[in-house]
Amino acid sequence: MAMKLALFVSLMVAALAVPISGAQRMGYLIEIHGTVYCPGNSNTNASGTNNVVFAIAEIHVVCDGKAIDYAYTNEHGGFLFAVDNERYTIPEILKTCKLVVISALTACPKPSPSTGHLESNLKYIGDTTVGGNLKISNIVPAGFHVVP
Repeated sequence: MAMKLALFVSLMVAALAVPISGAQRMGYLIEIHGTVYCPGNSNTNASGTNNVVFAIAEIHVVCDGKAIDYAYTNEHGGFLFAVDNERYTIPEILKTCKLVVISALTACPKPSPSTGHLESNLKYIGDTTVGGNLKISNIVPAGFHVVP
């Protein structure tokens, strides 16, 4: 009986040790986040010089011409994507990915262009450590511009 108990305890300790050690190794995230602003009547001020945010806009992360994720901006124009760090590296994201706002620019107040959409390349701005064991790599839009 004591042998069965010792075996059971050993198996339980081993079973619990695997998830704990795995959680410590998995403390790494890549996040793409920022705010989308409505453009004015030119194609150069869609990244913050205009104070009107593009609320509830559909935005896609597009890598190598293929949408890999999408979301909607919140009421403040903010968005957040968590990128699969086992599938994409930061250099790969910066080289092959961009943000594309799918929502029509007519949803923005005038004077916004009536046609086209917003796009932005991406830039890495550094890492943040949370709780001592979670590293978040931060990627933001390099600057939205209107694509006719």
